[in-house]
Amino acid sequence: MPIILSPKEKYNSYIKATLFAALLFTIALLYYPGINGAFYYDDLRPLSPLANITNIESALVYISSESSGPLGRPISMLSFLVNINDLPAKDYTGNISAFFTFNIALHISNGLLVLLLTYLISKLYRGENKTNFWLALSVSALWMVLPIHVSTSLIAIQRMAGLSAFFVFAGLTLYTYGLNIQSNESRQNTNNNHGLLLQLTGLIVFTLLAMFSKENGVLLPVFALVLEITVLAKVSTINYRRKLRISACSTGLIAILLYLFYLTYNASNISPGRDHTLIERLLTQPQILIDYLYVAFIPDITGFNPFHDNYPHVVNFWSSNKAILSLSLLVFLLSSSLYYRLKHPLFSFAVLWFLSAHLLESTVINLELYFEHRNYVALLGPCISIVFAVTKIKQRYRKLAILSFGVYWLLLCICLLLTTQIWGEPRLAAKVWQAKQVGSARATEYLSTIYLKEGKIEAGQQLLINHIKECKNCTNSQALSLFFSCYSGKEDATRAAYNALLELSETTTHATGVAANLRQVHQLMTNGSCQYISMAELKRLNIAFLQSPKSMFNKKLPYLQNLYIFAQNEGNNEEAIRLLFLAWHEQPENIIANELVLMLMSNLRVQEAKSFVKEQVCQRTSLNPIMNEQWQEQCNFFSERIKAIIEIKSNNEAQQTTTDI
Repeated sequence: MPIILSPKEKYNSYIKATLFAALLFTIALLYYPGINGAFYYDDLRPLSPLANITNIESALVYISSESSGPLGRPISMLSFLVNINDLPAKDYTGNISAFFTFNIALHISNGLLVLLLTYLISKLYRGENKTNFWLALSVSALWMVLPIHVSTSLIAIQRMAGLSAFFVFAGLTLYTYGLNIQSNESRQNTNNNHGLLLQLTGLIVFTLLAMFSKENGVLLPVFALVLEITVLAKVSTINYRRKLRISACSTGLIAILLYLFYLTYNASNISPGRDHTLIERLLTQPQILIDYLYVAFIPDITGFNPFHDNYPHVVNFWSSNKAILSLSLLVFLLSSSLYYRLKHPLFSFAVLWFLSAHLLESTVINLELYFEHRNYVALLGPCISIVFAVTKIKQRYRKLAILSFGVYWLLLCICLLLTTQIWGEPRLAAKVWQAKQVGSARATEYLSTIYLKEGKIEAGQQLLINHIKECKNCTNSQALSLFFSCYSGKEDATRAAYNALLELSETTTHATGVAANLRQVHQLMTNGSCQYISMAELKRLNIAFLQSPKSMFNKKLPYLQNLYIFAQNEGNNEEAIRLLFLAWHEQPENIIANELVLMLMSNLRVQEAKSFVKEQVCQRTSLNPIMNEQWQEQCNFFSERIKAIIEIKSNNEAQQTTTDI
């Protein structure tokens, strides 16, 4: 039977819908200045292959072959196909704003899910109450307007974090909706399974969807557990099967903790490619978590940026008052939240939700120390608790509290607008962030490349020189400085950068961008624009970095590619083939196999080419069926290609013999 609303109820529904629509429109307006932003260092590798997509097969390969995480994040990669025509190219400036428009729309969609989720939590926690919607609307408004979320929406690749959050919020919404159905039916039948299918779907299906967007989606059951043991712990109408739900969610938590323990056990206090140990990371994270909370609710407009590689890690715990206080505070909050979870559920919910959200990215996994987008889901818990706490204030102070909240929200809107305006002007942002992030190699390199595009070589070079004085081990900055010195024709600076790089090659464990900069130097030398180092010296530099200490950030393939170019220019085919074999073993890609087969055939090494295709190209296997199919096609392609080349040569030889006769 359809629900018939009274005129007053209809009017109230229209008012609510209008206010929420106005909120979403306001958020869109506040984010609009940021759509003219830029790509940053993490964007280029996963987004660049969009240019190679020409058909369904290549699209499937793109979706299934990402290496950002162990699961490949195929759902996130699928979403980038929307922007397949927006990527900049040589003859096309691109439409970068389309990437950010999608991300902002995703943020607004997440805001809608936050409203629904909070409303359902409120109905369970507070019962049927006319203020439930207004609480949910306030939570959504507060969460969406936090300036710290700019780092999720205005960094193109962080769509992965936004999509994972979308499925987490959607899954929890289904879960709590199922609990609401169970609660309503419990009035007639305490032991009922109404809503069970929704609960299971929310926990299982949406956890998988979230995980395949970004791996921290696996935390969805942990968030459900936090809800069950805090704000929903005293809701008697959902007691049936509560122990089973808690046991299932606890199993997920235990599995995650065992995985983290396994990583810790195998790490042996080593963080490969980082300048800190595992213990130093763990000692640093408590103060980072406190910093996150501080800047989330007391925003620093210029502090929100993509460059936090300069965050200082704790070297000596006992000599750092901040580290001691942060760890002590964190231990106090965690223990208090567990002890008082029934007496003060809102406090416990905020703390446990926030810490649960950081369980993967802010503990032992060897990630960078600080990233703002890690708080995208984490801050929902504190936002809910802050807004719900208003209902606990005495009636005579409540209006003042609501007014204060409104003023605070407007201030956050202003901060968000100022932040997105900075992000939307890449040149201004680069200067502001470089000044703010003192010691950040990435911020300095980003600004210097902008100066390069503007033809301000001297300014870019001086920027790098000043930075290197304070960071002599910043390998990528030294490589970029070599390029600038070559470009500007500074002999002393060129020699100094070259010698520094040669020395760093022996010890560096983080040389991600060096090969690309050396390639640019090679282009300058080819054009006659760099005269103070020789080709032999540049080749020696590539060989030196090829032999750098093994690290996840010291890939050999880029240097092998550089040396292959040298071998080709020298006409040394034997060396070129050797380098291609090494490159293939480093990373078996089709483009390398194709080049290697051509080189072998052109040098009359037919049998070697046939063996390579049969024993290596055709023997590749993967758990990914799409990649298996792609590799099988390449196997057939190379086999047929060799066969065709042999036939052509045989025909040519036969014709030559006939001509000679």
